[in-house]
Amino acid sequence: MPNFYFGAGLSAHQSEGNNQNSDWWDFEQTTLKEKGLEPSGQATDHWHLYEEDFRLAKELGHNSHRFSIEWAKIEPKQGQIDYAALEHYKKVFESLAKNKLTPFTTLFHFSLPKWFADLGGFEKKANIRHFVNYCKLIGATFRNDLQYIITINEPEIYAYHGYLIKKWPPLKKSFLLYNKVLKNLSQAHREAYESLKGINPDFQIGVAKNNQIFQADRKNNPFDHLISIFFKYRWNLFFLNYIKNHQDFIGLNYYFYRCVRADWKLVDDFCQTSYPTPRKSDMNWEIYPKGLYLNILELYKKYNKPIIITENGVADHSDKLREEVIKEGLDWIFKARQEGAKVLGYLHWSLTDNYEWDSGFTPRFGLIKIDYDDAFLRTIRPSALVYRDLIKKYQKLLDHK
Repeated sequence: MPNFYFGAGLSAHQSEGNNQNSDWWDFEQTTLKEKGLEPSGQATDHWHLYEEDFRLAKELGHNSHRFSIEWAKIEPKQGQIDYAALEHYKKVFESLAKNKLTPFTTLFHFSLPKWFADLGGFEKKANIRHFVNYCKLIGATFRNDLQYIITINEPEIYAYHGYLIKKWPPLKKSFLLYNKVLKNLSQAHREAYESLKGINPDFQIGVAKNNQIFQADRKNNPFDHLISIFFKYRWNLFFLNYIKNHQDFIGLNYYFYRCVRADWKLVDDFCQTSYPTPRKSDMNWEIYPKGLYLNILELYKKYNKPIIITENGVADHSDKLREEVIKEGLDWIFKARQEGAKVLGYLHWSLTDNYEWDSGFTPRFGLIKIDYDDAFLRTIRPSALVYRDLIKKYQKLLDHK
């Protein structure tokens, strides 16, 4: 076991391509197509090029890698298991081991089998058993390969976009449904946790939790402070409170700095207003690396669980900001460690450029550039080399402790 996990991540739908039996594939051919956005298609062809991607990760000094297993490929129709897909993921695990990359395996990263979505997905408590059965199948098949398991990626993001703002599948808008889906996801995690532990008690299991920084816009306004406290609880802690006894670690995904203001004009925007900062990503997200430190301290103090940064990165086509984001982020992470927080690793998002959900191929998150017009040619970006040097620097410090 490394004394710190340094790596990056990808998700199946965003990188593998041809996820034809998923709800997202269907969504791309209809809703996104009507909006003029290209479908994921072959994505980055990671399905065929995973060995090259893992070789490059090793070359960049990584000792770990986060990826997801696509349920829609494993079980394209209800009760029908694709054993060729299982064999493919077996080869993925073998390639990770060959490149000495510790696997962090996600079981649900936003996309679902279309048959499961058609049954009502996570809206219905009765459907949870299908997800748990899938988790058990993966746990049993890869019992000797799995180490760190992330059952669910960003439950709030999934429920928010699909059930509160009608932007992602299944395109619904209901706070009651949003709340119900979150609770069902928490139960799905708890049941999957117990089932997976029954297969191998050594599995380390958690979720990848999107936590944000909420700050009062007006420092002397008590209503702004009350709203920031409410959002901090509701977004950052609500879900984790439901699963606090069913997690071995907390995966922290961090991207967002939210400035909130008690103003009726902002109600439709959940009282959020833009924070004035000279640094914003290509997706207009504020860049605030100190948020890693603040989130880590809050989570560790409340739950006393090891923390792994399972996502943190920036959409940066020109590769001008990524170096700063990584460098400052690691500085803040190791400051939190020095203050006693147990942080086990940092997995940058993402290893390569990929398909960014409802934003298509335009956002570029990758340490490695993908040339979609030239047979998916991979090119290492300068920021990836900076990250490699930072890994060496921190590894030396860790080795001397």
